[in-house]
Amino acid sequence: MIAGARFVAAMLCGTFLAFAATARAEQTVSITAAGFSPDKLGIPTNVFGSATITSTTGPVPSPIRHVNVYGPAGVTLDLRGSGVCVKESLERVGPQACPANSKAGFGGGQGIYMIGKELVEEEYTLDFFLADNRPGHVALLIYLMGSKPVAVEMVFPPAPVIQGPKPYGLGFSVEVPEIKVLPEASNASAKSAFLSLGAHNVAYYRTVQGKRKLFHVKGIVLPKSCPRGGWPVASQFTFEDGQTVMAKRTVACPKK
Repeated sequence: MIAGARFVAAMLCGTFLAFAATARAEQTVSITAAGFSPDKLGIPTNVFGSATITSTTGPVPSPIRHVNVYGPAGVTLDLRGSGVCVKESLERVGPQACPANSKAGFGGGQGIYMIGKELVEEEYTLDFFLADNRPGHVALLIYLMGSKPVAVEMVFPPAPVIQGPKPYGLGFSVEVPEIKVLPEASNASAKSAFLSLGAHNVAYYRTVQGKRKLFHVKGIVLPKSCPRGGWPVASQFTFEDGQTVMAKRTVACPKK
């Protein structure tokens, strides 16, 4: 009888824990696209990706507070010839304050927030700039802008380039500040996001043997090999309600 009671108690405890875990799982993240352009082994490239964020318990996902983006193992950075943007100048003047050779990418998506019981959606854009281009210290500045129905401009704290856990490689870590569009509105959330990162189209001049020559910033460089099954990539989202979600995807190897 005692053993049976313990069994029932254990079952109830397990059911409760499973229910609690399910109840906390309010946000879902899906990587809808990920890849490289051009997608050839060992060459400079642009990385692109997109994701959708939804809530299982309501119309507005909890606001994002942190994102870690992980690329595939073997990706390297070559930022020779690039420039850097100063955060204070970006905040004061906007993207035009940043040197052209500090441009690191762009992005955007669909934001959403509530005013009372009314849902308001707003498109936003993202501009990425190099805040630091020194090997081992690379960091990005992210400039967010929304215009309709309410104007919003914000610069995120510098996002350092990080080494992801196996099986991933280099990535970057973004701290997302509270985005308060209006005093009476909830903190803004994101329904979708996309980005394109890379600098290999940025040109610069360098003197070689006394002659001025044009070079291109390599930026992101793909590995010279691809594992069987493709390159794993992932994004880890931490939300304001404390939930953390890891979204994963595999990028197919380039065709030979």
